[in-house]
Amino acid sequence: MATTENVTVYNIPPGPPKWDKVGIFFVSFCGTWSTLVFAGMIICWTNRRDPVLKVRGLPLSFSAILLLHTYWILAQLMYPVGRTLPILVTYDIQYFFIVIWFPLGIALLHTSNSRLICIAKLQRQFASQPLVRVKCNGGDSSVLCRFRNLECTAKLMILISSGMILQVVLAIGMWMACRKYHPAYGIPGTGIHGDNLSEQIIDLGRGWELWPSVLWQVLWAWVVAPILTWRSWGIRDTMGWRTQIIGCCISNLHATPMFLIAQYVPAFESVNDYFHPIQWINLSIMMFEVFTVFIPVFQVIRLQMQCHKAAASHARWETSFQATAIGLSHLFSQVRKESAMPMEAGPMMDHLLSEDMSDQVNTLGALEFVLRANASPLQDFAALSDFSGENIAFLSRVASWKSAYADAIQGPRELEAYNAALQIYTDFISPRRAEFPLNLSATQLKCLEEIFEEPARSLCGGPTVNSATRFDIEQPPSPSSLPRSSLGEGSGAQEARARYMGEIPRGFSNSVFDTTHSNIRYQILTNTWPRFIEEMKERRRVSGRTNYAESSVSSRSLIGRIPSLFRTTSRG
Repeated sequence: MATTENVTVYNIPPGPPKWDKVGIFFVSFCGTWSTLVFAGMIICWTNRRDPVLKVRGLPLSFSAILLLHTYWILAQLMYPVGRTLPILVTYDIQYFFIVIWFPLGIALLHTSNSRLICIAKLQRQFASQPLVRVKCNGGDSSVLCRFRNLECTAKLMILISSGMILQVVLAIGMWMACRKYHPAYGIPGTGIHGDNLSEQIIDLGRGWELWPSVLWQVLWAWVVAPILTWRSWGIRDTMGWRTQIIGCCISNLHATPMFLIAQYVPAFESVNDYFHPIQWINLSIMMFEVFTVFIPVFQVIRLQMQCHKAAASHARWETSFQATAIGLSHLFSQVRKESAMPMEAGPMMDHLLSEDMSDQVNTLGALEFVLRANASPLQDFAALSDFSGENIAFLSRVASWKSAYADAIQGPRELEAYNAALQIYTDFISPRRAEFPLNLSATQLKCLEEIFEEPARSLCGGPTVNSATRFDIEQPPSPSSLPRSSLGEGSGAQEARARYMGEIPRGFSNSVFDTTHSNIRYQILTNTWPRFIEEMKERRRVSGRTNYAESSVSSRSLIGRIPSLFRTTSRG
């Protein structure tokens, strides 16, 4: 047995666990916090089809959280049970977690957060003034050109994956080169230093082999994170995603500096006995989990309460909806006869948000009125803030399609009508081709696939978008998903696309999208519409109604008659 004089880090025997008050606290805290985190992840995963979660890409963010939380658990158990393992094994585990596990988790987390910028850019195609994406035309032979043509998330995944592979190879190579982890081989001069056990333990926790990982962490925390914060600063989303990004970026700034201070400043040695230097990094990991798990849970709960409130409001007024819708259509027709211009957004929202409309504004009649009168404010809000612009664009495209081919389904223009409907399917419904597939039930999707999927496959080829989870990794868009004015009918794009010339499947009619239209309209009513109303009310309070444009006499007279219309129909 080794004596006190010749005990080194290579022959010191393991010790018993430390079950003092500090050790019990760390184990209890680890179990409690882990339970809360996993419960939050289960809630999010159970509700992953909700609009506030479906667009986030939970597999990517949860992969990052699982990596980081495993690292966090390791640090919590280091004080009570770290002595039960050979000290060299303990530091081997610590090394690989610091230089591989933690950097990979941070990389995945920032990639997940960067998706906000990517999705916000993609959603611009559904705004009233869409952002046209300029493609590189350098030819298929140019690797750089093909990389530039990739979607934003695909570029990020390629860059991050390359960096992660480099980090893993570098970490394993440095571990094999450093002799202090294995005295039998390695580069001479890289062995353990120290005349006694305490000095050897201190030297074991330091060293040049950790600096690439430290540099990686500094790069993420002090270069990538501020850039990400700056690029997402102007995005005003309704699901707390920007708050999550900024919170994660700020909460990670202290981690690496405090880790280095605790590791190298002698005054921290007494603190390190109870609060290991890794714990400074773990504080940021806990904040990551708060912003990545608990804020989405809060958003899910708020969304469900909002949906129940909107559904209840709709149910109270559903008896008067038909009369209201007829009245609104009549008023809208009157104004369209007087003026070819659409109703101005300012006075329209001014009157919809008035006290007289407080109970009626969350009804399907009010939503229908805005969609018919001037959908641009709602369209822009859905695309730029709610990231659900495809829903409003789908309603507009279907309305235009039904108007253009109302009498052509059974006539000589039937094939033309089917091709136009096929474009709507590939643009908005197909989970294999649409950039933003609509949130439909499996039964409803299957019915539409029976009518459109085979012709779509014959024209567009194989799948171009991951059908399992939305926006996990975007692929280059197919021709059917090129940007267009979401409110227009895209006639020019229709002419440029390949046309289906085969037999029209059975089941196609002018009501083929009716069920989907009603479903999406109800989703807008219970999800996007209440948030749009709240956003407009907030803007009204902040701006003092100074930003609304002056309305024409006909627009004011029209909107001014809405409250009385609702009151009349409610009495009836």
